[in-house]
Parts: sequence; C-alpha cells; structure tokens
Amino acid sequence: MEITLQELRTQADILAPRLMESIAKQISFPSVEGPAEPGAPFGRPVAQALDHILRLGREMGFHVQNHDGYVGTVEWGEGEILGVLSHVDVVPPGDMEAWTSDPFTLTERDGFLQGRGIADDKGPLLSCLYGMYALKKLGFVPGKRIRLIIGTNEETGWGCIQYYKEHLDAPAYSFSPDGMYTVVNREKGILSADFSKTIDEKTAVIQAGEAGNLVPANASAWLPVAAAEVERAIAAYAAPEGISLTTEPWEAGVRLVCKGRNAPSHSPAKGASAIIGILQVISRCEGAGSALRCACQELLELLGPQPDGAAMGISCADDVSGPLTTNAGLLSLRDGSLRVKMDIRAPVTRSLDEIAEKAAAQFSARGYAEESRHLKYPLYVPADTSFIQTLCRVYEKVAGEPAVLSAIGGGTYARAFPNCVCFGAVYPTEELTVHSPNERTSKKNIMQNTVMYAMALYELTK
Repeated sequence: MEITLQELRTQADILAPRLMESIAKQISFPSVEGPAEPGAPFGRPVAQALDHILRLGREMGFHVQNHDGYVGTVEWGEGEILGVLSHVDVVPPGDMEAWTSDPFTLTERDGFLQGRGIADDKGPLLSCLYGMYALKKLGFVPGKRIRLIIGTNEETGWGCIQYYKEHLDAPAYSFSPDGMYTVVNREKGILSADFSKTIDEKTAVIQAGEAGNLVPANASAWLPVAAAEVERAIAAYAAPEGISLTTEPWEAGVRLVCKGRNAPSHSPAKGASAIIGILQVISRCEGAGSALRCACQELLELLGPQPDGAAMGISCADDVSGPLTTNAGLLSLRDGSLRVKMDIRAPVTRSLDEIAEKAAAQFSARGYAEESRHLKYPLYVPADTSFIQTLCRVYEKVAGEPAVLSAIGGGTYARAFPNCVCFGAVYPTEELTVHSPNERTSKKNIMQNTVMYAMALYELTK
C-alpha cells in the first residue's frame, strides 16, 4: 500500500501525547551502568529502562523479547532483517552544577526538551518505535522483518552487542539513530586504554573525571602541604577559560579542587579538562613530594599542550574523517598507585593497532603498565550504496533540505554489523549536546524524527 508523507505527519501528531509521556518515563531511569544483578547485567536502572521500551512495544502489538537483560528486540514482519540499533544506557550526568534541571527529569523550555538521554539515545529510540507504530496504525505491512535492537551497554563496553552476536542473527543491513543527519558513513577508530604505575607517594590522593569517554569537569587532590604553597602554585598557573581552581582545609593539609567543562571525548577541544588543570597545579607546587610533582609533569608531557597525540608521536589525520584526538578521562592516585584512562579517536584510514602500540610504548617508556586495551575499529561505508542513497532521499523528502554525509569521532552501533550506518538524529544546524550538561533537542525535531524513521522503514521494507 502507498503511505504518504502527510499521512505519516498526521499520525505522528495523533501519537504525540503518548510519545512525550513515554519519553518522560524513559528519561526518569538513571540508566548509567551499575553493579550487575540477576537479569540486570548492567544494573537495575538499565534493566528498568529496557523493560519500559519492551512493554511499550508489546502494548503496540509487536513481538518483543528480553534476551537475558543484555539486549531487547521489538520485531514486526517476516523475512530478511532490517535492523534499527539503539540503546537505553546513558553516560553519567557529569558536572551536576552545570545542569539547569534534574538530568533525569524531562524538562521542556522554550521548545526544547532537556534530560540525560534525550538526544543519545532515548529520544531517537522512541521516535523509531513510534514511527513503527505510526506505520502499523496506517495499515502498513512490511515486506521484510523490522527488528528494533535495544542495547544496554553501548556507552561503556558493548557487552550487549557481544551477547547479540553470540545468540542472534545479524541483520542484512541496519541503521542507528545515534549520530547525525543525513548519514554518518565514517566513524573514527576508538582506543580505550588503562595505564598505571607506582610512585613514591603514600599520603596524597587524587580522584578525577566522571567517565572514560568524557572530558573531565571535576578533579580533586588531597595534598599533605600547606595551603599557602598550593595557592602559590595556583597563582603561577595561567588557567585557560573554563578552568577554575579552589582550595579547602583537609585534616592532613589541603584539598585542591579543579572545575572544568564536560565535552564528548571525541571533541576534546569543546571541553576544558579538569585533569589537565589539577596536574598543572600539582606539578608547580613546591611543597608536594618530588615523586608526585615529577609524575604529574611527566603525564602532562605525555598528554601534550593540545589533544592531538603529537606528544605521544601518534598525531595524524585524513581527508575523510579528520584528525586524531586524545582525552584523559579518568585519573586516580591512592597508596602510591597512579592510574589514568586514555580515550583516543583515530582517522578511519589509519591503523588503530599501530596507534595503540605507539601510545603504549610511550607510556611504557615512563614506567607505566598497560592494564587494559579495548579497540573499536573504524567504520567506512561508501556513499554510493543503494542503502545510503535511499536514506538520503528520505531525508530530503522529510526535512526538505539537501542530504549530507558526515564523519564523526564518536563510536556508535553502526560499526557493530556490516552494511550499517548512522541515520540521524542530530540535524546539521542543531547544537550537539550529547554527553554534555543540559543535553537537549527541540520538540519539533523529536516529532520530525518520528516521521523520518517511519518513512525510512517504509521505503526500506515496502
């Protein structure tokens, strides 16, 4: 049967109150990865968020299944599988003081919806689900099997995708509403690595960062030194915009607090690293132990003045995806054990394995042991495939503007399977707020996404 764009828009408007209610409920789950429980391998709030989506799918008349808490599926139709990959887990809120509302309460202001996950990826996920439902309400019957694949560990480890690959059939082709419009057909390689070394410092403590894939906004150091010495070190450091430093009494000395600005790890220049700030001050603090000062200076030299990998000898770029970026997301020191988590995003045409080896060698030369290494290899799907061309036509029809292809530094589910790309959900002129305080998107875009994904599913399965 023929489904028109106007019919889809009318049906989306009818479903709008239910969609907004569903989004508000989904945002309310603080679905950051937590301790595993029976049936909830990534924590109870994540499991509750998954159950909510599956309950909605069941109420809409789709076939739903919870696969041991790792992944959920909402299916419609028969035959070859068209996958739609999304997730219910989110990154931590980050700097709570930077939020203007509760991160886990959907807030509407000036036409924008705000809350952790509204853009990544709870809002787009529900636009996809309600897009499916709009088609169903209009009487459409897909000629293929649409499988909404709902992950639970996208932000931290992809254990959900590993489970899926071990237990379920791969889709013939897929899209993920977890990037930018029109189509993201290039995603940089991602290296996440943990390094540690022991230094001669038993009293000082450092705790910094919120997540490995965030530019850190918070860092604290408990230092057994006089307050005046720390204040002199602060004065000697020309802190860049976005960095603030304060001190407060500690029973054994001073607590040094550095506030920065969160940003996604793939766009470190948009943030202000509290880890860099606190390392700069400690390295200048004459009262601190020499081993601690040297370790901080050494780490600063590894990270370099710019987050481009030049200090580690890994700086590179290509024309299709841009330059390599680096970010130290987490830093800790306790009982002389210094640990740092690095996040490196590499251009799609460069060898991620070689970059990982070079980075490890640089840390090793300074006495660090590499405790873990996780690689996500890059995505690159040629623009002339019929699948991408169909998505581009859908975008131009619904959005009324020319299609564009994008490259991103983020790592999405698009690289989980062959023939998979990102399709939305951030528009070319929309501010990118994912992984940042006050994550938001316009209500208008949420509704247009519902129509966009419905039209894409229609065109790909009619």
